[in-house]
Amino acid sequence: MSGERKRGFLRLDTDANVEQPKKWGLPDYGAEANKKAKETALNYDPGWMPSFDEPEVEEPLQLTEEEIEQIKRGAYQDGLHQGQEAGFKQGYEKGKEEGLAAGHEEGRAQGKEEGIAEGQSFIEQQVEVFVGLANQFAQPLELMNAQVEKQLVDMVLTLVKEVVHVEVQTNPQVILDTVKSSVEALPVSGHAITLKLHPEDVEIIRSAYGEKELDFRNWTLVGEPALNRADVQIEAGESSVNYRMEDRIRSVLKSFCGTNRHQQGEH
Repeated sequence: MSGERKRGFLRLDTDANVEQPKKWGLPDYGAEANKKAKETALNYDPGWMPSFDEPEVEEPLQLTEEEIEQIKRGAYQDGLHQGQEAGFKQGYEKGKEEGLAAGHEEGRAQGKEEGIAEGQSFIEQQVEVFVGLANQFAQPLELMNAQVEKQLVDMVLTLVKEVVHVEVQTNPQVILDTVKSSVEALPVSGHAITLKLHPEDVEIIRSAYGEKELDFRNWTLVGEPALNRADVQIEAGESSVNYRMEDRIRSVLKSFCGTNRHQQGEH
């Protein structure tokens, strides 16, 4: 099996073309070139020294007088502008506050005056309206009072007439007093007198005075059926008087109502 290749084994080729191995020798550390090591095992060069060069100092900027003047003017303008803005803002705020306070007070006073004036005008208008309404109500009340008074007088007159009618029938003195008052109301002394009475009243007068007394007084009695009891019409020459019982009652009631209204007005 010599010279044959077997599976699983690597054999050196003895062919002459194969390069033969060479021996490797250690370096010569004694040589001058290797005495100064440049790097260590940590890759550190023992001969390296850090550089302590001083930093370069920049020279200060040299400004010309013109540039300095421009800077001054710029600073002045900036300061002036800032001062103006600050002053304007402060003045605006203060002026606004004072203006609002003054305007509020002035507006309040003006509004108060205008409100009082308008309120006074409104009150006067309302007073006129209420006065007009009161007058409108007062007129119907006055008219109603007058109507009620008239109705009351008419009612009382009717009642009195009934009372007088009964009184006349039961008390002849009423007729006698009426005739006497009527005659005394006229200046008929010495003149002939014509007395017009209700027929029943004529009989009462005739019975009370008698024919002789009537002749002596120069009285002429005339019965008038159109007259009411106690009514008297007197004629004496050119003078005459109509003495109606209803008119006398009305006069008495009118006087009574007038006196009553006067007393109410005083209270």
